[in-house]
Amino acid sequence: MKKIILAIDDQPDMLNLIGSVLEDSEYEVRIAKTISRALSILSSTTKIDLILLDIMMPDITGIEFFQYLKTLNFSKHIPVILLTSESGQETISKALELGVQSFITKPFDPAVLHIKIKEALGQIPADF
Repeated sequence: MKKIILAIDDQPDMLNLIGSVLEDSEYEVRIAKTISRALSILSSTTKIDLILLDIMMPDITGIEFFQYLKTLNFSKHIPVILLTSESGQETISKALELGVQSFITKPFDPAVLHIKIKEALGQIPADF
């Protein structure tokens, strides 16, 4: 059974890239261009295994949305990988302190995306 990944980003090109990178893998990708769409998917889907979340969303930051997800019973257990074009260590440090599984800097190498996903899902150790 394929693991289900929810990719949340307001940039259609990034969602298309994620979809194309993961399309022939062991993952099924659901996409959301808005936070409200992401919440709709999360509340109506029986199992999301991982969330890829852009930090720079229009209505709420990815970090704020992550904090909100951790208050909801249906999403608090889901590992989150932040996607960021920011290189500021302060933002990344804050996200990691709050419990974000990992982060990937955009633009990303497809191989790095696969490795980070496998780490977050416990398919390979984080310190391999």
